[in-house]
Amino acid sequence: MTPFYFYESAWRLRSWANRREQPLSLIAINLQGIPLDDLIRCARELNAELRGGDLLARMQQEKFLLLLLGNLQSANHLIFRLSHRIKPKLEFLATELSNDEDILLAMARIEI
Repeated sequence: MTPFYFYESAWRLRSWANRREQPLSLIAINLQGIPLDDLIRCARELNAELRGGDLLARMQQEKFLLLLLGNLQSANHLIFRLSHRIKPKLEFLATELSNDEDILLAMARIEI
C-alpha cells in the first residue's frame, strides 16, 4: 500500500474505531540493511500475519508502518509473532494512539 492510500485508509479506520470505542496501535518496522529479495519476502510474510482490518504500508524504502485495531498489548503480541516468523531480525517500535490523536503525531513518536 502506498503512503497516500495508507493515510486515507487510516482516517477511515480511525473513525470506525472511535465510533466503536476500540483502541488503535501503530507499529514501525525497520528493514534497514536487508537485501531487496529478502525485503520482498519479509513484506509478504508481514502481510500474511495481518487480520482483515489491519493496514500495512511501505512508508520509506526500508520502513513499513502497520496500523491495527487493538491496544499496545495486542501490538506487542503481533511483534512477538512477527519476530519469530521473519528472519533476519527486524527492528520494531510500537505505540497506542490516544483518543482522537492525529495519526501523524503518533507516527512522529515512533520515528516515521
